[in-house]
Amino acid sequence: FVGFGVGDWVTETTYKYVGHGAGDLAVVVTQKRNYTACVGLIAVIVLVGVAIALCPSPTPATTIVKFATVFPTPATSLLPPPRKKCMFWGDPHISTFDGARPSFYGDGEFWIVKNDEVQIQGRYMGTPFTLGLAATQKVVVSGPFLKGNTIEVEPVEHAYGGHILVNGQPVLLEFGTYQVGNVATIRYDGVGELPDKAASQWTSRIVHMELPMGISFTVYRWGNYLDLKLEMTPLPGGQDGSCGNFNGDPADDTTAAILARGGRVADKDLLFSRRAVTAFTTEEAEMVRRNCPAEELVKGELACRKDLPQNAETVQVNACVFDFCFGMNEHALQTAKNYATLEDKKAAIM
Repeated sequence: FVGFGVGDWVTETTYKYVGHGAGDLAVVVTQKRNYTACVGLIAVIVLVGVAIALCPSPTPATTIVKFATVFPTPATSLLPPPRKKCMFWGDPHISTFDGARPSFYGDGEFWIVKNDEVQIQGRYMGTPFTLGLAATQKVVVSGPFLKGNTIEVEPVEHAYGGHILVNGQPVLLEFGTYQVGNVATIRYDGVGELPDKAASQWTSRIVHMELPMGISFTVYRWGNYLDLKLEMTPLPGGQDGSCGNFNGDPADDTTAAILARGGRVADKDLLFSRRAVTAFTTEEAEMVRRNCPAEELVKGELACRKDLPQNAETVQVNACVFDFCFGMNEHALQTAKNYATLEDKKAAIM
């Protein structure tokens, strides 16, 4: 062994006689090893292994991931608002956008559609043929949506106007098409389904208006009155008038409810060049006296005086009260016939 720790080893050489004569020499190498270091190393390795075996294995960290419950989001409906019709026929029977059936028999100027952008008014006036109960005699369309233009339609007979007017000027004296600036188109012909089948005995003269905001307005011109069909979707900002408030509830489109919300046109809002002269016939007066309950009469007069101008004449108040009493009676004309004078019966088509 060599080295300071006497732990290394080296080869030692000796000589031995070989051969038969034992005279030859051969080198014999004898290897001597020191196993102490190896044993020590093995001992260390064994101790380390034992230590590892005896040490408790670390518990692996467990990460718990919590996922929020995700519910599917309901699909948002992208359906457009409903497009519906408002119809006028006769004296004037009306089916509102929501399906109510009010009538307006008293003379005067009324809102058909009242909205900040869209303004349509009608003049309802009595005729000898309806014993003074009103029919639609004229309509006017205006408002910001028409960009300053105004369209008016009157019955065919000149005694009741006889014209189609744009900004006060007669147009379409014969069948044809007229463009109102770049905002509206008017087509005048005899083609279209009638709101009142009873009118099919007469020649059809029909005004078709294609207006901004997707509004279609059809006016059927007869000798002394008009029938109407208005098609549209609910207007932004809401609306009201004889066609109702288009809120999906027909219950609030009664004649009294519409009048209470301002169904008649105030002086400051009048689109017609002037007001018509209001009449109140003997038949109407007799119907109010005999058939309108006292509480309805009082309620109607209070509401009408609130709605009408302070300087309204008695005949205007009476015409308004008549609507409160009989506006939800679609067949008021049949009652009026019971009170018709002989002269009126001769004038009327009974």
